[in-house]
Amino acid sequence: MVTTPPAGDCAAVALSTYEALAPAYDEQTAKYRHDRWLPALERLAVEHGLAGRRVLDVACGTGKSFMPLLERGYDVSACDVSPSMLVLARSRLPDPGRAFVADMRALPPVGKFDLVTCLDDAVNYLLEPGDLEAALASMRSVLRPGGVLVFDTNTLFTYRTIFASDSVSERGQHLFCWRGESDPHVGIGAVHAATVEVFTRVGGGRWERTTGRHLQRHHPRAVVERALARAGLLVRTVRGQSPGARLSREADEKRHTKLVFVAQRPKEER
Repeated sequence: MVTTPPAGDCAAVALSTYEALAPAYDEQTAKYRHDRWLPALERLAVEHGLAGRRVLDVACGTGKSFMPLLERGYDVSACDVSPSMLVLARSRLPDPGRAFVADMRALPPVGKFDLVTCLDDAVNYLLEPGDLEAALASMRSVLRPGGVLVFDTNTLFTYRTIFASDSVSERGQHLFCWRGESDPHVGIGAVHAATVEVFTRVGGGRWERTTGRHLQRHHPRAVVERALARAGLLVRTVRGQSPGARLSREADEKRHTKLVFVAQRPKEER
């Protein structure tokens, strides 16, 4: 099956891509170190004000991003724009009803949380002006006063390297072909694309092909910080991240693969 993302709204583009890739997503991301990354993010959140145990994982995918917090005793709810990804996420929750379909720009009134996470460069799928601010304001709306938001963005370095290169890998019954469509010399703030083809063994020497196309916008640090301020959130820290979930106190767009943002809803609000 070949899936071509429709033009237009960013949620429709992300939905099309992840509906197609959901069956192979866990194997495609098998080397992601969520087991190392989430404890490090938890420490950052606690250092900057996290005081409770209620978590909402926005754009949770198949649930790999919330599993380490669940294992550490947090009360986890989760949402994603893709129903197919959520089928897998629900299977990982003690209460499957805690996982629901939602656009991060318009989260439903599902209560107030001590911690909101939005990981694995999910906010980079927000393509149009105003989308980022809308999503951050929506996430703020489900934070309790003093609650903490943690999310990451892909850096210019990532778009100039990973999104500008090709790679092939094989895991389990799947062969993954990544074709980056970016430019190694691209400037800040651009939209980038990469095509992923997944070949799945179906028996008798036959393969089934599924295609998804990632469209992401590079959000420079200054743009993100302005959007956080407009959404009514206080920036507590910005860290650089290198492969292997290694966090640095510096945040260098040209050296790190991700930036990690920790923000907080003002405590005095009611």
